[in-house]
Amino acid sequence: MNNPLFSIVIPTYNRGNLIGRCIDSIIAQTYTNWEAIIVDNYSDDNTEEVVLSYKDDRIRFIKNHNYGVIAVSRNKALDMAKGDWICFLDSDDAWFPNKLQEIKNYLKDYDLIYHNYQKVYPDTVCNKNQYSKFYEIKESTVNYVIQRGDPINPSCACVSRDVIGDTRFDESRDLFAVEDYDFFLQLIHKNIRIKFLGIPLTLYDMSGCSHNEAASKRDLYVFNKWKYLLNEKEQKEFMRLNAYRKACYLMSTKQYKEANEQYAIACCARISLTRIKAIKGFIRSFYNKLKARHN
Repeated sequence: MNNPLFSIVIPTYNRGNLIGRCIDSIIAQTYTNWEAIIVDNYSDDNTEEVVLSYKDDRIRFIKNHNYGVIAVSRNKALDMAKGDWICFLDSDDAWFPNKLQEIKNYLKDYDLIYHNYQKVYPDTVCNKNQYSKFYEIKESTVNYVIQRGDPINPSCACVSRDVIGDTRFDESRDLFAVEDYDFFLQLIHKNIRIKFLGIPLTLYDMSGCSHNEAASKRDLYVFNKWKYLLNEKEQKEFMRLNAYRKACYLMSTKQYKEANEQYAIACCARISLTRIKAIKGFIRSFYNKLKARHN
């Protein structure tokens, strides 16, 4: 496979101010055999105008109602894709110019390749030290991943079309915002070959990111779908991870006492990845609680 075609799945809605950056980053790729499938949920801003201003036959633009379920748009693009490999890219994110070339080096030996991202904040200069630090999936099982949390950002993933097959994103509203997590679990359940690149190759827009109460509840929906594969100890380990997610939200809203209670639960995790983060969070929350008392 010397010249594989990459299909890039891009759902969008009202991203006229950002989708140009996204498309520019694709056109700037040092590897040029790609197609971009942009599925617009009938934006009411200038998204369509921006996209159609690019006169590049590799860019395909369609409109499709998803009624608030982004999985619908991703599935539409998957059905249209012609590539040997499928990449995902959210329209507010962008890629480093060497993204596809780096990925291409591993296609022969792996089915799914994922990597870190560099954080981008609105109206600030990019800090190269501000990047995600995902963990490496060392066992291609749902059990392994569920206990440690979702390590794959869609804008940082590339998957073999053969492995995807007829697998699609679950369009249930219960999985809103975690449909990508569930999608990758479906693939991992096939016992695929996974490669993690510990370098950032995506610019991830952080403007819409925040800890919120709904995040831990969404994780529970994923857990309930897959828990039949987990034994009792593994299910308890997930609950400790979920407590950590709750604690992060509580601390972000300055509910330090409640956050410490959840961090304490997470500190009992057997898996060091969760335990270390929980201990650090507990210390930060305890310090903030004391600081708040003195102010």
